[in-house]
Amino acid sequence: MMLAFQGDDTKRLRKRRRGNAMHVTTRFVALSVQFYLLFSCNFQPAGAFSLTEWLGFGSSDPLSGVLDSSPATLTIMEISEMRVRDIKRRLSRHHGYGADELARMLDKKELINALSFEEHKARQKEAEDRRRFAIRRSITVALIVVIITTFWGLFAHVFEVAHVNFVVYTDKKKYEISRCWELRSKKGYLGVFLMFVVDMLSLWLTTSVILSWVMRSKYFFPVPHIPIRPAALLATTTGGAAGGGPLSHYGVNVGPMAVTWTLRFVHGRLEGWTGRALSNAQKWQRKKEKADAKKNETPEEKEARRAARAARKAETAARKAAAEAEEEARYAEWDRMRARAQPAEKGSNPSATQSG
Repeated sequence: MMLAFQGDDTKRLRKRRRGNAMHVTTRFVALSVQFYLLFSCNFQPAGAFSLTEWLGFGSSDPLSGVLDSSPATLTIMEISEMRVRDIKRRLSRHHGYGADELARMLDKKELINALSFEEHKARQKEAEDRRRFAIRRSITVALIVVIITTFWGLFAHVFEVAHVNFVVYTDKKKYEISRCWELRSKKGYLGVFLMFVVDMLSLWLTTSVILSWVMRSKYFFPVPHIPIRPAALLATTTGGAAGGGPLSHYGVNVGPMAVTWTLRFVHGRLEGWTGRALSNAQKWQRKKEKADAKKNETPEEKEARRAARAARKAETAARKAAAEAEEEARYAEWDRMRARAQPAEKGSNPSATQSG
């Protein structure tokens, strides 16, 4: 008993160590990714969001393509060197100043101060937009890293299952195409191609249904809208007004289910038709091979084939005669045993004979 308990404890310890090892491995991978991302940043006050620059895909500006439409801001030195006409033009075009507001500014210093103030506000707004965009992308990157490190086992399992299904499907299609090539069946080729088209439509439908939960696209499968509303069913059973109640705006769309059932039905029909076509092609090929063999055989081979056929017939007849003789001998033995048993039964029951 002590040995049994020790064996159970050893198994538990092994499982616990294995679980601890997996947990430690997961934590090590997560910490490695976090340290890599941390040390890939520049330790500068203004470079706190260099992680987002690392994800800029070759762009040093994290907002490249976002703020390209806005004009570049000017410094106080550049504004001082501008002419009054250019300052007024920039204030009216880029900052929305009207003609009456510009007319009230008689001195160039007022124009310079106004343009400097507007450029400063534009520069601050641009910096705030960059900071907000960088924070948003940093949070997104952190969430992606956490999700990957947390659900890595699930992702690996899903990938393995998808890989196995893909390999099985490709091997099946290769075997079907090879059989069509061996049997020279055009109908088989057509059936395999149509089944492939139906499989791709099913995959397109499944992907569209899954992605439709989180996004919209014009490239999704055109699924018919066939809603089934529980409110209508409840109204008919309870006798209430149709379309009323809290469930009046909810329904179940059975369009994808109907399309899926139709595609499966068509795939089954195509598979049966392709199988019959290949079977007929195989029968025709065998008949052709037999006809070619008969046409090309020599007289000696023909006599040998006839002699082999006669020998097979004679062997079959002898086997049948032996089976019939054995059966007749068995029946004769049963008759003798029955005849022996009848006098013994009569002698063992004398009262029945006396009363008779």
